[in-house]
Amino acid sequence: MNETRQEQRTEAGFRLVARPEEITHLVCCRDVSWRRTFCGEEGLEINPAAREVCAMCMEEAAAMRPDWLSGPELRCPVDGNPCPDEAEIDRRIAREIE
Repeated sequence: MNETRQEQRTEAGFRLVARPEEITHLVCCRDVSWRRTFCGEEGLEINPAAREVCAMCMEEAAAMRPDWLSGPELRCPVDGNPCPDEAEIDRRIAREIE
């Protein structure tokens, strides 16, 4: 693995998985660590193929910012700023996976 990629990683590498039947959890895209989700679940897998989102994560996000899904653009439930675009999220995922 090249040194630059290791330096950009925030913690032990995540595994990228494709399991559409599993429930996915939510994290703040800007958090330093993606290990702990909004509902408190911890893990080291990123599953962008999942089609269902954890109900507890959705409840926690709504408790932080009830209107986070109501505007024309997705807003962060943590700080209210617009969420990063897909390209930025994809770059972060690439840095975080093993």
